[in-house]
Amino acid sequence: MSDEDLWLQMKKLELQKKLLAMAAKKSGEKQEEHVKPKDPYEVIKPLLEDRANEVLEAAKAQFPRVADAVVAELARLVEAGIIKRITGPWLMGLFTRLGYKPRLETKISIISDGKTIDLREKIAKSLREEE
Repeated sequence: MSDEDLWLQMKKLELQKKLLAMAAKKSGEKQEEHVKPKDPYEVIKPLLEDRANEVLEAAKAQFPRVADAVVAELARLVEAGIIKRITGPWLMGLFTRLGYKPRLETKISIISDGKTIDLREKIAKSLREEE
């Protein structure tokens, strides 16, 4: 085999290698397009029950980095089939055990004269009537 034949064979192998690399890159891009990572919040959102959404929103506002990490882990457990539902008290307990207690807005409502009113309004109304 002459030097020229060896050189031609090497060029041919280099071209084949480049073509294979390009084909692998294209198929890799196609796979990435089809397998988009899911947003963890969208994964757990359908499973939120009771006041879990309110607890999660409060946690995101007060402890954003911690809430993102918790949501990512919850999403992983949901996708693995370990978690089937997420309730407000359970989620509050989880954040509390981690050392972060989200503060929720608390309202006390009472029924007065057949209407549900805020306790604050009832007290204010009573004070106005006394004056």
